[in-house]
Amino acid sequence: IYLYAYVQDQNPQLTADEMGRIVSISFLILNAVAAVLPALVLEPMARKHGRVKTHWISLMFMTAGYGGILLYGTSPTMIYIMMAICGIGWAAIVSLPFAIMSQKVDQSKMGLYMGVFNLSVVLPQLVASLGIGEAISASPDKSLIFLISTGTLLISGLTWMFVKE
Repeated sequence: IYLYAYVQDQNPQLTADEMGRIVSISFLILNAVAAVLPALVLEPMARKHGRVKTHWISLMFMTAGYGGILLYGTSPTMIYIMMAICGIGWAAIVSLPFAIMSQKVDQSKMGLYMGVFNLSVVLPQLVASLGIGEAISASPDKSLIFLISTGTLLISGLTWMFVKE
């Protein structure tokens, strides 16, 4: 919804169908990158450099992608490129934390720890969808969502620097 509003703000001459197409293609690109990258790129990279470092680097790419949308997302092509870059981080988010966690916990308590870990992912999403969604909806500048995304991903990436392999 927010990408649609942002595209509309940046390109008021586009029709609703054109904006919808841009947003749909953007998320197709993000998810296609995220679907292919874990097996083809992230796993070999994790074997060579470590899972934590690979995750950290991927989060920094995602940070750059959202920052790029904020700064340069004025054309469909730039939005597609930036969403592909965001897909690198999304690929890591949906794969590497679980692999990292499974190395660090007692195997007999894996179910408990994975459940708690899943809550640490889901609960912030619920809070964000309630509070952040209303703030963005009320804001006349829809680019606020990309500023928030860039900032929070930067904080996340910086904290991952303190996780030991």
